[in-house]
Amino acid sequence: MKQLIITVIGKDKTGLVEQLSDTVYNNGANWLKSSLTQLSGQFAGIVQVEVSAQHIQQLSSALSQIDGLQIHIVEAQIKASSQQIMQKLTVTGNDRLGIVKEVTTHLHQLGVNIYKLKTNTESAPNWGYPIFKAQFQLELPTDLCIDVVQEQLELLADDLTIDIEQ
Repeated sequence: MKQLIITVIGKDKTGLVEQLSDTVYNNGANWLKSSLTQLSGQFAGIVQVEVSAQHIQQLSSALSQIDGLQIHIVEAQIKASSQQIMQKLTVTGNDRLGIVKEVTTHLHQLGVNIYKLKTNTESAPNWGYPIFKAQFQLELPTDLCIDVVQEQLELLADDLTIDIEQ
């Protein structure tokens, strides 16, 4: 069995996830994990499936026939369990240009891998100006203390709040 990562993007419409899941199922693949979302009228997602080698071409062909979706498929790289420490980080502040770039640059300099990232901008209650919020799931090297990560990120700006779940 092979594991494939399928990325999809296209104009959002009702029934798209069902059509995608039917195609995966009808072509002998097992849906393992996914992250799917609608952003500004576009449907975007990533799906991990498991399929026998003999069905890969059939699945690929069937997925490419879904009207209105751009599909990209790569074979998953299964890595052995590592000695990484998982940590949750939330960054909140007044929305401005460059927050994601600044935070990710600092994390990279510390050798931290970003496992997941979810961002959102919303209106601040009672204030009306936009608030930016980023939720990270991080893989820290075993020799890096989370307190160092927090100290480095707090140096970025006075208007950012750095919360780490321990």
